[in-house]
Amino acid sequence: PLGSPGKKGAPVPTHGSLLWSPMLFLFSETIERRASLAISAHPSQLPPLLLSLEETSTYKRVEEAFHCKLKGQVVVDKKTLVELQNFQSPLAKGAFLRGSGLNLATGRFTAPVSGIYQFSANVHIDHSELKSKVQLRARDNIRVLICIESLCHRYTSLEVIAGLESNSKIFTVYVHGLLQLQAGQYTSIFVDNSAGAPITIQNGSDFMGMFLGI
Repeated sequence: PLGSPGKKGAPVPTHGSLLWSPMLFLFSETIERRASLAISAHPSQLPPLLLSLEETSTYKRVEEAFHCKLKGQVVVDKKTLVELQNFQSPLAKGAFLRGSGLNLATGRFTAPVSGIYQFSANVHIDHSELKSKVQLRARDNIRVLICIESLCHRYTSLEVIAGLESNSKIFTVYVHGLLQLQAGQYTSIFVDNSAGAPITIQNGSDFMGMFLGI
């Protein structure tokens, strides 16, 4: 026959007991610290395909841009303001014509949308006739402008004034800057000859522009 049961022994520690809780806490903390160090030492990277797609998305297509050249020579008589027309798109590689804003025949670029546009022009001027016929005066100069709606004084325009004291037969006037256009407004190049004899604008003078943003 079995004897009477003895005294109950001490309870076996469980995961929730006071004995195990500090150990589990320290173990968990160590794991988290090691994981944090591993992430900082080896940051996760996107796959190459996803990276290339992400980088490509930051580059937006330029919808409106042009580079054109004057097709033939243009004579600007003394004391005359002339709008340059009759351009052509260069055949050489590197030239571009995007969008529908530019009219090559009129030399006018019409803004398809309202926004900020960048324009520049290189106007090559032959003033050999002027130098041979008249005595140059201090007030004799050439103005090259990029104007809005042909209203160079009513709207802001891009303008460079060049003297005629150059010893070269041909010299170049460079105009560059930004204009804010409303949809439907156009810009074009004007040459103002305030001297006492005609000058000739050389073919190959160029006009460039692009839409920067709203």
